[in-house]
Amino acid sequence: MTFLNVHEVLPNHVMKYLSGSKVVAVGRDISGKLITTDGMLISDSNGSEDTEEFMLSTCKISEGWEGGALFDSDGNLIGMNLLFLMGRSLFLPISIIIERLEYFRTSYRRRKFFALATKLKAIRVGGRLSIEMPKSLLEDVCDEDQFECLDSMGYPMPSISMANDGMVLVNTFEETFGDLYDEGVWSELSKNVSSRISRNVVSLASFNGETRYFACTGFFIEWNGCTSILTSASLVRKSGDRSKIVENLRVANVVLILFCDPCSSKIEVLLPNKKRTEGTLEHCNLHYNVAIVSVKDFRALCPANLHHEQESVCEDVLAVGRCFESDILMAASGHLVGWSGTLDCRMLRYANFKITKAGIGGPLIDFDGRYVGINFFDDIVGTPFLSCTVILHVLSRFDEERTINKVGNGDTSSGVLDWTMTGDRSVRPNSWPVPKPFWCHPDDLPLNETRTRHKYGYYNGQKFKYMC
Repeated sequence: MTFLNVHEVLPNHVMKYLSGSKVVAVGRDISGKLITTDGMLISDSNGSEDTEEFMLSTCKISEGWEGGALFDSDGNLIGMNLLFLMGRSLFLPISIIIERLEYFRTSYRRRKFFALATKLKAIRVGGRLSIEMPKSLLEDVCDEDQFECLDSMGYPMPSISMANDGMVLVNTFEETFGDLYDEGVWSELSKNVSSRISRNVVSLASFNGETRYFACTGFFIEWNGCTSILTSASLVRKSGDRSKIVENLRVANVVLILFCDPCSSKIEVLLPNKKRTEGTLEHCNLHYNVAIVSVKDFRALCPANLHHEQESVCEDVLAVGRCFESDILMAASGHLVGWSGTLDCRMLRYANFKITKAGIGGPLIDFDGRYVGINFFDDIVGTPFLSCTVILHVLSRFDEERTINKVGNGDTSSGVLDWTMTGDRSVRPNSWPVPKPFWCHPDDLPLNETRTRHKYGYYNGQKFKYMC
């Protein structure tokens, strides 16, 4: 595959699924001739829930075109053509394709891991591994099963060959974005506004024993008569199950126990004064990706006011994040847009810049210091966020329930949501995918990557570096 003379299409553009937009369907016939036909995007006149995972165009295609690409007028890949039916072409949008590819990748790695486990069993001698087991097989275990071989920071351990080949670790929680505090966009804020932001934004991390599980940003708000931290529920979401929180996590003075040490899981909060303290999960809503965490013995001087008039918020905004390990405070700026993105949640809005995983759960703020919403991560489009209006609806439901919530604001055995906001027709929990860290050669990084900082670590006596 390395020597194929092909041009790869990277699905990292901004997708605009607007009815009436011009599109071009591309195929190749049996003789090898490239064929195209144009048309425009159309909406499903029936408004059926069954058609929400594919879209329609007026491009006239035949059976030989099925599986071909659909581009917009700027050459951006927006989907894959499926079939022509009743004068309309059905195509699978790129957001669903990416979701399926991620599922295929995870399933493939899982199968490889169990195949390796079978090999290990096959060479087991008298209940112990044979000392003559090939060294390459042991290295393969760490190479292939990166989702199991984790270091204390929750990252896949590199093999010796990775370190020697100059591989770097990407998609870490230490990757910064935008401008560091007191630089760039921060100079456009008044001293009072930048100071209030720096004293209100925190970083949080969840741990399973001594291994970090997730890290993100949060910020203090006034809620329920006290000051608490608003952050992303991804901090406590169980990997691979969108409707459950991690096991054994300390929540509101109660420990949820399954089969492990009840004190093995915890939340740590890096406060603005650089001190670290334990946090307690008070509430979470996995459907809208919102969580409330409390801390003891700390007084927040500038908690966010979420009740201001949303109509008065300016279109120019900045997303703020804080790294858990380095305590770096950063911000990226831009303006609000009308894009739709790859995430399921229908309540999301978007800003035209991108953040890293470290900014998940951080605040979106206008240049007058008013809080606009909470930020999330979309690996393809800009920065998605929930507005303060949506957040206040979720918080009001927390006030009513007074308990830890998993999906919606109450969990049912059927998995169907029993509470959603007005206008949200979801019948299954929203998915909030976050890219996992992986090892990559620097030459294989996408051209638009801006990762330039790195740190060094050691594994099996070998020095390696990861991006931050």
